[in-house]
Amino acid sequence: MLYDRPYMKKPFRGFNRSPIDKFLASLLFCFVIQLVVSLGSIQELQKGLLPSTLGFSSQALSDFLIWTPFTFIFLHDGPLNLIISLLGIHFIGRAVEHDIGYRNFIWVCFASALSGSTFWLIFHMGHPQPLMGSTCLLMSFITLFCLRHPNRPISLFLLPITLKPRIVFLSLLGLELFGFVFYELRGNPSVSYSAHLGGMMAGAFVFWFMHNGREFPSVVFRGSGVKSEGPSRTPVVKPPSGYAVDFSDQRALQEEVDRILDKINDNGFGSLSQKEKNILDKAKCLLHRR
Repeated sequence: MLYDRPYMKKPFRGFNRSPIDKFLASLLFCFVIQLVVSLGSIQELQKGLLPSTLGFSSQALSDFLIWTPFTFIFLHDGPLNLIISLLGIHFIGRAVEHDIGYRNFIWVCFASALSGSTFWLIFHMGHPQPLMGSTCLLMSFITLFCLRHPNRPISLFLLPITLKPRIVFLSLLGLELFGFVFYELRGNPSVSYSAHLGGMMAGAFVFWFMHNGREFPSVVFRGSGVKSEGPSRTPVVKPPSGYAVDFSDQRALQEEVDRILDKINDNGFGSLSQKEKNILDKAKCLLHRR
């Protein structure tokens, strides 16, 4: 596995899907729609209503389709591109979301799509085929993870190979630059290396932004948050530092674990104090015994 994420599901609140689950389901759904519209022809995936209205291009901007710098990530020009994106986002995207929290993760996605589409447009003004694919997000996630944890050993999916993230990042950057210079700039845009590099630049920018102690503003919606249990949900007040959880009181334990898990969703697992981590460990052990 790429990482260890023991507390991303909330045990007391039933089944809740993370933003990654919803995004992957959206990618699959959109690809099925593409296939239906193209009558099952892989060669026709870049044509038709969906690519012209959701794919990104200079023509789309000329037609005032201002959403296309973000919606192109939901379309793919083939099953191989889709599968690579699904696998990469499933493993690496979850690690990034767990590491930086839901709020920052949403901003990473927006920044990656915008940076990837902008950098691609610089070299493909007037190109007849629209930009499609979520690989720029995957490249951004890889970049951000590798820069934040350059020396943490990771395994490459199911391969028996363990590498340090900084080696993965430098190798990937070299391959993308090589493809960009010797293929894309020479008139062979079958792979959008420029969009990939744009995504990597977004990941590097987010790393610099957060590394300097800055935080992204809160978003209005909460895609991974828990649905409100009524018209007005009473906010959970953070207990004082000397607060001790009564593990024999199921209700008090549930409220404290819910508060800690909300904190993980907002700011990442690294924001927890050692005391909060100990509470989660003990709560997990109690759950396994029941």
